[in-house]
Amino acid sequence: MATMLAIETSADACSLALLREGEMLERHEILPKSHTQHILPMADALLADAGLQLRQLDGIAFGRGPGSFTGLRVCASVVQGLALAADLPCVPVSSLQALAQTALRKWEMQEGDEIACCIDARMDEVYWSRYRVATSGVEPLDDEHLSAPEAVVVGENVRFIVGSGLNYADRLGGLQGSQDAALLARASAVAEIGALELSAGRVVSAEQALPLYLRDNVAWR
Repeated sequence: MATMLAIETSADACSLALLREGEMLERHEILPKSHTQHILPMADALLADAGLQLRQLDGIAFGRGPGSFTGLRVCASVVQGLALAADLPCVPVSSLQALAQTALRKWEMQEGDEIACCIDARMDEVYWSRYRVATSGVEPLDDEHLSAPEAVVVGENVRFIVGSGLNYADRLGGLQGSQDAALLARASAVAEIGALELSAGRVVSAEQALPLYLRDNVAWR
């Protein structure tokens, strides 16, 4: 099995995980606007706890967004630096899919259950997508969207909806089932998805480890 470092900083959480031989080590802290100060010490601590050097990893997975402009930029910069230093492949993972995978670990779900992920994109818009529970985790049903809350398509089969976009609940149609506006994507979810992507060969070089903003011209402050 893959030995992989995973980093997710698309929102207020500074979340890092280390997957090794099926075992997961994770450090997940709510540290708004201070990812820069904590991300590298947390990575060093995880590697030390596992008794590993960076070059012993098979790859680095990271939450590529969408999400906070600053958080995504910090994450991509750190991943690029680490991957270049150790000559490692990088695995971009959708932060919305990681949020759905996090929800899967929180609730008891059955194969075929659908999850809607919706996060606040500021400027009166939300990032959103839908996922279905499969044997290996969660699989996307939609592209990732940026839209007004009223344009979100929840769908009648969605049993779970998560993310800060629920702050616009009065403008989202068709809400039903379990909801959690405070749930944030975890690096352990990024690692789980990233390990599957790595085994399938869906990797990029350090230079190509870039964030996905959806809204390219505006920073989320």
